[in-house]
Amino acid sequence: MTRRPTGLSGGILLLSLLAALPVGAQENPFQLALIGPSMQLVDDDADIQGFRINVIYGVNRNMTGLDLGLINHTRGHMTGVGFGLVNVADGGFSGWQSGAVNVAGGQFTGLQWSPWTILSLANFVEAGEGAQIALAFNRAQNLRGFQLSLVNVADDMYGVQVGLINIIRSKPDLWILPLFNWKLDD
Repeated sequence: MTRRPTGLSGGILLLSLLAALPVGAQENPFQLALIGPSMQLVDDDADIQGFRINVIYGVNRNMTGLDLGLINHTRGHMTGVGFGLVNVADGGFSGWQSGAVNVAGGQFTGLQWSPWTILSLANFVEAGEGAQIALAFNRAQNLRGFQLSLVNVADDMYGVQVGLINIIRSKPDLWILPLFNWKLDD
């Protein structure tokens, strides 16, 4: 009697076949990581263009596409959508980061917000354009856009903050205000 691969064994077989397919040096359409960088299909210094699943933690150089996992880490630039407990893009981010903690180093364009987690706690941006929405804390060095949280802090901002405590350090007067704060001049 022969057994057919089903369920988990069939999934492992499919992933093994996908990993064995020849692809170009920069074209990795799929990544599966248990605990990166040592336990993942594609090396951490490679780019992913497609779909990445990070069971616990996954890391790659650049990521374009859909990023799902517990902890999603990109050392370079991330373009697309990141759904995870923690999303980190060291070299910049374009798209939507949706997690309890979202971090975008470098240039940021898009949205940091998690509408379906109770623990959408904090967002961090170096510089960019877009919106940050969190339960507890938003932090930006330089932002053109909107912040909504209990505490919002920006070193420099062109836009509006809504929250219990709102700080725009570059304002000459009224740089800290309750409920809402704004800076609409450069």
